[in-house]
Amino acid sequence: MTARLMPAGPAALPLPGSYLPAPGDPAWANMLGRDQVEVRRVTRAQAAALMHLCDRHKAERPPTPGTRAAGGVLELMEALFEAPLRAWAWIAERRGEPAGYAFATVGFSMVERAYYLNLETLFVPASARPSDVASRLFDAARRMASDLGCVDLRWQVPVGQGGAPMAMPGHTGAATMIQYVFPPLRSDQDD
Repeated sequence: MTARLMPAGPAALPLPGSYLPAPGDPAWANMLGRDQVEVRRVTRAQAAALMHLCDRHKAERPPTPGTRAAGGVLELMEALFEAPLRAWAWIAERRGEPAGYAFATVGFSMVERAYYLNLETLFVPASARPSDVASRLFDAARRMASDLGCVDLRWQVPVGQGGAPMAMPGHTGAATMIQYVFPPLRSDQDD
């Protein structure tokens, strides 16, 4: 079960707390400038770096009971590079070294009768947090939502750091994910 939250406005774009420092935190002053981070769509030449970041992501996540073993790379390569494209990925580099990645797919909302871009994953290694890498990857995904004509960008994140379920009023079950919904970001727009 998921709960859907809409941010109040541009100033309230909630990202998981471990990725960005709180507003006013002195860590912001220590972060490297945005011009030192390069974010690009993943190319075939970067597939090995993407897979390495995926492995690191998996190693940093707490074990999830009932998850299946990972599939092969072939399906990922087909989704990213063969028409019709079914997935998009971005890799961030700081000083030429991989510093994080984001991965998205397109979904369709029957209620809104429109496509949306689903941010499946946004990962920055724990050793590189907090940093501006996460916000740069996030902006790239929002721009792709706009470029694809999607109504919005949606991102499901686990409830709480420990994945504790959140009780929903009037339901016997509990939510384990929250879905955030963000407006697309035009290619010529800064947030």
